[in-house]
Amino acid sequence: MKEFNDIEGKDVLSSDGKLMGKVEDFTYGTDFKIRSVVVKMNKDIVEELGEDKPLFTSVKLKINLDQVKAFGDKVILDKTLDQLHIHFHEVVEDDLISSIVGTEISGNEGEDVGKVDDILLDTESWDVPSMLVKLNKDVLETLDIEKSLLSKTRLGISMKHVTSVGDIVMLDSSAQEMGKIIQDEPIKKM
Repeated sequence: MKEFNDIEGKDVLSSDGKLMGKVEDFTYGTDFKIRSVVVKMNKDIVEELGEDKPLFTSVKLKINLDQVKAFGDKVILDKTLDQLHIHFHEVVEDDLISSIVGTEISGNEGEDVGKVDDILLDTESWDVPSMLVKLNKDVLETLDIEKSLLSKTRLGISMKHVTSVGDIVMLDSSAQEMGKIIQDEPIKKM
């Protein structure tokens, strides 16, 4: 299991060893399964591919997961740069993992629960099993959890408790019911 923030910035290489760029994001589906990796392309690679580089922005392309051969310290794609060109797709901002990070969370009774601090990714199954949540002070008190002065208190909440993701992440339970979630599905402080 890896935190999204720890994966962001990893080098992405083609199978012929060309440094294509860096991991910038991931796209996901409504089932919270990762669909593709978003790569911020290196300027020289964009030129080598014959693409026009926008004047003030970088080129970001998404590569479907079936094109990823290995995912470790670096991301290795399964084709050469020339072969990969046809597998690039434009990025749609609506389905990016990074768009969830920092989003406020609401319980099903409309109360503020906290904010999404990070997303956990399973880089083997490409599932998004849970989000790391920085809980509001009121919720910490309700759940009788002490906030550490030296580090932030984050709890993992399973994505199965998320009913929707929009401007706010909506949960299937209230802040008071989160105690039952913690008891039934032990969540560790991070």
